[in-house]
Amino acid sequence: MTGQVWLFAGLSVVVTAAWLALYRLPFADPRRRQQIRLAVASRTSLPAKYVFPILGTVIYLALGLLAAAVLAWLGDVDVVGVLSWDVGWAGIGRTLLAVVGASALTSFAMSLLYAFAPRVDVPGAVSGVRWVQEILVLPRRWRWSVPMISAAVEEFVFRGVLLAGLLVAGAPAWLAVVVSGLIFTTAQVLLTEQRLQAFVLAVSSVVLSLVCGLLTIVEASVLPALLVHASFAGYYTNTSAQRATVPAGPPQMRRPG
Repeated sequence: MTGQVWLFAGLSVVVTAAWLALYRLPFADPRRRQQIRLAVASRTSLPAKYVFPILGTVIYLALGLLAAAVLAWLGDVDVVGVLSWDVGWAGIGRTLLAVVGASALTSFAMSLLYAFAPRVDVPGAVSGVRWVQEILVLPRRWRWSVPMISAAVEEFVFRGVLLAGLLVAGAPAWLAVVVSGLIFTTAQVLLTEQRLQAFVLAVSSVVLSLVCGLLTIVEASVLPALLVHASFAGYYTNTSAQRATVPAGPPQMRRPG
């Protein structure tokens, strides 16, 4: 293990921080946000309530892909290789097992939380995250596709390019999984506003980091992990809204997406 590993890890933190900052800060001011919402709605046929769910998602995905490109360049990552998957029955079975395992581990962690704090509303916490609130105003089919596409891009960045870059730099597999997972989990927590939201997203992010990181290494491809994360995000975003004790309410006006 060399200094090149820690250099790439540090650069990955910087790139991820830049991604989140460019995503959030330009629209942090409510007045500017409302001006943009009305301007876009007036120049298009898009309803005002759909402006930021769509605009925020586009910006998030574009910046994520840009971050992936920068990390691939910095880490000398073979992106084509990362996206290649020699599909076989064993790989399909491992992917399905990972889907079930990620859900089961998350459910177990939440059951422990309920054991210590029976009155907490975990679905309400998830559906109360601002970007989830905005997604939920979209038509039903988009409520599934938007979080799934966003999760796919995140998986490509963190378990694809970032993890591969750490391996190329000489990190052992376990360290690559841990470091890429730590950066991913921190990024997810930074997109929350409350302690319960932060805890729930941190737990689910740790589970996904371990399951998807190991799956990526075993399959030598990020595609199986991408499928796991996308299905996880689509399912929990929508079921949380249905099970929440308190409705999520109208979308807030502080952050896009």
